[in-house]
Amino acid sequence: MQVRFFFLLIIVVLLASCTPETYTPIPRNKSVVGVVNIKEQSLSFVDYNTKKTMATWKMKNPVTKAILLPDGDTVMLFGQDMDEMMMYTLSTGKEKKRWRVNKGVTDVLVTKHELLVVNEKDGTVSVMTFDGKVKETIATPPSPFSIVADDKHRQWIVIHFKDGAISFIDQATKQVKRTVDTLDFAVSGLVVAETDELWVGGHGSGAYIQQEAYVHSLVDGRLLARVKAETMPIQFSQTSEAVYVLCHGSNMLYAFEPKTKHVIHSLNIGANPFAMIKTKSELIIASYDSNELVFVDEKTFKQTKTVSVGQGPFYIFFRDAKEE
Repeated sequence: MQVRFFFLLIIVVLLASCTPETYTPIPRNKSVVGVVNIKEQSLSFVDYNTKKTMATWKMKNPVTKAILLPDGDTVMLFGQDMDEMMMYTLSTGKEKKRWRVNKGVTDVLVTKHELLVVNEKDGTVSVMTFDGKVKETIATPPSPFSIVADDKHRQWIVIHFKDGAISFIDQATKQVKRTVDTLDFAVSGLVVAETDELWVGGHGSGAYIQQEAYVHSLVDGRLLARVKAETMPIQFSQTSEAVYVLCHGSNMLYAFEPKTKHVIHSLNIGANPFAMIKTKSELIIASYDSNELVFVDEKTFKQTKTVSVGQGPFYIFFRDAKEE
């Protein structure tokens, strides 16, 4: 009898460990800011209107990014040290799907019909369905790190972390058509379609700390300008009036006039800020060392609110409400 009970107990434990985690639902009629906190491996959800934390999802995997899918209710979670990608339905808090990948995924670009998955270790960009099936694998130069879409010129642009390079991939042929030099240890890029420009930023290499954002042509990739933005310009956003540059080495946020590249505004913000997004009328900054989100009014360029989140906020996404 004792042996039988022991085996039943083992079965129950195994079944419980295999059951997907269910989290606090995030209502679809709420505008929310999602935050990936990498020190404690969690996701925080902040009500955009009330600026109050709605829920915290404790994760078992080392998630570094969370990407919202086109339905506005599915979030994809992944990380460079993870060998799987996971989808959750926000409105139910339940796992929807997961699939295996090679470790090394650093970024995912979502289109209407597919995912472009960047793997730094493999040196590839995989074109995948929303079910995780690989349709095509594009070989790139070493160390692809992030990817942005330039639909005006029908291309995807890959920023390479090492060796200072940018790759331009033709959306039709799925082939790298051009690779040009840029700053070393680049981490992100911003497509400014109105001026046919790509802004690139990063940390710098070795003893050299990056003090400028590089501006490249979207047409031929050539370097057009170097814009002073000290220190370590790592994140970008834009409106019709300005290009915003977040510098996590100097805790500074800059607004540049897109054509002249002159500074319009500057603001000391956060403690080791790592991420930034543009929402309806605000910029939201992830302050890594103070475990906060910082809200900045776009028109006045003043800090309006701070909200405590989990430890080590590293990545942000925004989901607008869906009216019933």
